Order: sequence, then structure tokens, then C-alpha cells
Amino acid sequence: MNRYKLLQLFLNLKKYQQKGLSLVELIVALVISGIVLTAAASGFVNVLRANQSVESKTVRSSTLARALAYMQDEIKQASSLTAVKEADDSNCNTSSGNADSEYCLRLTLPDGDSNSATTEYIYYALDDISGVTSEWLKPGVLRRRRIQEDGTDSGWWAIADGLTSVNETEPSTIACDQDSVNWTGHNTIYGGTTGGKGGFRFCVDQDPTTGESRLARIFLYGHIMGAGDGNNTISASTISFARSE
Repeated sequence: MNRYKLLQLFLNLKKYQQKGLSLVELIVALVISGIVLTAAASGFVNVLRANQSVESKTVRSSTLARALAYMQDEIKQASSLTAVKEADDSNCNTSSGNADSEYCLRLTLPDGDSNSATTEYIYYALDDISGVTSEWLKPGVLRRRRIQEDGTDSGWWAIADGLTSVNETEPSTIACDQDSVNWTGHNTIYGGTTGGKGGFRFCVDQDPTTGESRLARIFLYGHIMGAGDGNNTISASTISFARSE
């Protein structure tokens, strides 16, 4: 190769170096960079969603466990348990907007007759808060109301929030008669809304004569944030017995 060709090659190489990237090369580089950034962002979002789902499950599981333990303690202090609706007991005032269960779980406390005006009662029911502004975690809240012997009314207090409500798929695995516990009465499941929705359900092993019971099975269903329908529910249940006379 003579000197002339070497000089020409050197000048051409220098010219291309000064010229830089072409428009096509820039577009290709930008497209590739966009794909890489999109994939990275998508992966990061998926990781955040997975972490949110795990955290939500942990929090919901702890909330359900505490609520069930609280209810167990109160049921143990009761003398009888009954499923009542507003038409039977005005204290289960679901029409007030504070409770949306078709039936409330009513605990009759001792030192009183169930037909006496001085009897002390505790009520549990689901409250749908999905469509209202609330300080509680949506979409559903388990509420408690206590009517003392002197007539003092505590009102509906929140016991557990973050329960499923009217917009989530209703539980399909509920059964009163399970885990080697046989219900001597009927297997009716109470606690849901009139549309069969909600994260609070219960069974009472009712005496066919009095309609009252000492044995109850409680089901709670928590709503998992960041999970799709069908995987957005966590459940917990317990059995408790009224021990007082």
C-alpha cells in the first residue's frame, strides 16, 4: 500500500470520527434504551406490588387474629348467642348505615333474662365503607355495639377494618359443619349483606326450640391490596363457646 492510499484512509477515518452517529443510529439507540428502561421500570413496579401484597397479607392476618381473639373472649363471657335481624331486634339497626349485615351476631350477657329490658347485649355486624370517606381501611369494617343493662348504648365501634365487602367475590368455602365439629341444628350461615357479600360470617348451633345457642363459628375475610380478584382475600376462623349461666 503506497503512501497516497494510507493518507486517504487516515483522512476518511478522521472524517467519520468527526461526523458522529447518524440519525438512524440515534433512533435505534433511543428505541433500545426505551425498551431497557421500560423493562426495568416494569420489573421494579412488579417487585413493589409483590412486596405490597406480602405486607398487606401480614397486616390483614394479624388484624383478623386479634379480632377473633377479642370476639372469643366476649363470647366466653356470654350466656347465649343468637342470630338476629333488625325486624327481630331494633338494636341490630342495619338501616342506620352503621351495619350492613342482614343478621347481627347477638351475645346475651349473664345476670338477665333474654326477654327482659334490663338484659345486657353485645352485637357484631359488618359495615360496608367502600363508598364513603372513612378513617378506617376500606372496603369493610367489623363493628361492635353494646347495650348495657341501664340502657347505655355504646354505638357501633370498629373492631377490625380492611375486610372484604360488597364489591369483592363472596367467600365460597364457608361451612358450619367442619373440622370434626358437628352442628346439631341447621347449617345456616349469617353475617353477610342481603346480597350475600362481605367479610364477616358466622354460624350458631341453635336450639330448635329457643333459637339460642352457646356455640358459634366465626369467619373473617380480609382484603389484600395489590392482588387481583380471586387472590385478594385472606381468611381466618375460630370456634367459641358461651360459658356463663
